[in-house]
Amino acid sequence: QGGICFDLSRMDTIAELSLEDFSVAVEPGVTRKALNSHLRDTGLWFPVDPGADASLCGMAATGASGTNAVRYGTMRPNVLNLRVVLPDGRLLHTAGPGRQARWEPGDRDGLGGGHAGTHSLAPRRKRAAGYDLTSLFVGSEGTLGFLTQATLRLHPLPEAAAVTTAAFPSVRAAVACTVQVLQAAVPVARIEFLDEVMVGACGRFSGLELPAAATLLLELHGSRRGLAEQQQQAGRDGAGTGGGLTGFGDGVPGAGGPWWAPRGEGW
Repeated sequence: QGGICFDLSRMDTIAELSLEDFSVAVEPGVTRKALNSHLRDTGLWFPVDPGADASLCGMAATGASGTNAVRYGTMRPNVLNLRVVLPDGRLLHTAGPGRQARWEPGDRDGLGGGHAGTHSLAPRRKRAAGYDLTSLFVGSEGTLGFLTQATLRLHPLPEAAAVTTAAFPSVRAAVACTVQVLQAAVPVARIEFLDEVMVGACGRFSGLELPAAATLLLELHGSRRGLAEQQQQAGRDGAGTGGGLTGFGDGVPGAGGPWWAPRGEGW
């Protein structure tokens, strides 16, 4: 039925980083990797990882998810505020100052990028009244308006990460292990299931050597001291379901590592 395509890649300002409030405002041209590179020395990061190095506003518009969703959630709970251009040209802040949606002054002007801090997008975490317009626009895929700025929730970068892979005799056993690990409150950051066909495809594509069986890829985040105990707990849960969540290796928090490379390279 036709449509309009907007190229907003030159709107690439990272604005209003608030270390105290764990938030940052980004324009549509800022990608996930660019933001985390910008945050490298702050002790914070943005964990939603759909695999591709996507635009953050694009991730909000499509309601993106990823392997980190098991701990950090999808895009929806990690978007605090949006600046949206509506079909009639007006600008809307979905959760601006005053804990309510507001129209931006001069709502038919001011679309230019590159001016940090021109309008405050300070997030308001408590929203006890009114419509949750932010959640309405997350995942709307441009049908309600297009996003020109998003304020995102940041998370503390974990001190350490531990990664492992485990093969299981059946899909049912792998699912049972996943449930037990999560019920035991093990701080799982990423968890991915691969069936025999996908394991074989990953091996051919990336050279990753895994047995042709139902497989779990697991990554834990936490303190160095706490991870040792959590690895033991995960190992016990895996042994009880016929798998082997053992042989954890050191990971790099926020970097993924070789076990997750085939997923990203597939894009």
